[in-house]
Amino acid sequence: MKQIVYRGVEYKEALRVVAAQRYEREERRRFVNGASAKAVFGSGVYLVSNPKIAAQYAICHAETTWDQAAVLAQELELDGLAALDERYGENELRADALRWRHTPEQLTRLSAAKRHEEWLEWTGDEIRAYLLDRGFTGIRYRISRELTYFVCYKPQEQIGRISLLTVFDITE
Repeated sequence: MKQIVYRGVEYKEALRVVAAQRYEREERRRFVNGASAKAVFGSGVYLVSNPKIAAQYAICHAETTWDQAAVLAQELELDGLAALDERYGENELRADALRWRHTPEQLTRLSAAKRHEEWLEWTGDEIRAYLLDRGFTGIRYRISRELTYFVCYKPQEQIGRISLLTVFDITE
């Protein structure tokens, strides 16, 4: 089953992505101004169900590169995605993923040795490995009726028909 979903990026990147019909980078990113996009579920392409939310992300990306903002629409293959919601969400998944390979003692040592940002990055990688090991290709995380986040660990296989939905100037 497929669904149309959205991603916000800067305009020049949007043009390259549409031409290539594939993303050139995943979500974990350090911006020129020092800001960073956190990939709490590990490296992958992060998408949303709501184009207005995607536009907010586009503005964040465009502000760091002094470019126009763009929202891309694409088809996403939903088969193979792990389902998260208000009953089983990010915290429960993180706990399961960490218990998969680590004892409580190891986790205590690791959490004490890492800064918060390092901990989030590391646990995101653990979540990704845990889900891939179980045959999942990503995540569908329903936040509300209006918003679902999607994470694609195999974007070349999951994402297709990428098109430019809208472009806007962030200085206006």
